[in-house]
Amino acid sequence: MIALLAVAFVLVLAIGPFGLILLGLLTMFVCSSFTLRDDVPTWGTEVFKARMNDDSSPEQRAARREEKRADLSSARFYSQCGIVLIVAGAMGVAWQYLR
Repeated sequence: MIALLAVAFVLVLAIGPFGLILLGLLTMFVCSSFTLRDDVPTWGTEVFKARMNDDSSPEQRAARREEKRADLSSARFYSQCGIVLIVAGAMGVAWQYLR
């Protein structure tokens, strides 16, 4: 969170409020990409390994689900931070044009 605020501050100083819009879009893109790719192997031997791991115990599957739920909650939080950055950047751009 501190790193995100530091980057936002630097971008506002460098290119103005439009930097917040760019950072918000980038943050939302990364979070969406993480959420979509977390559960789906894309290529190589990982596809076959994913099919072979279905014979685990119910406790292991429940632990894996709980771990994924924790990861998704942090991704959801940072995605909402991206939305806030976009709104703040849009308000900043509007303020510059109305002033």
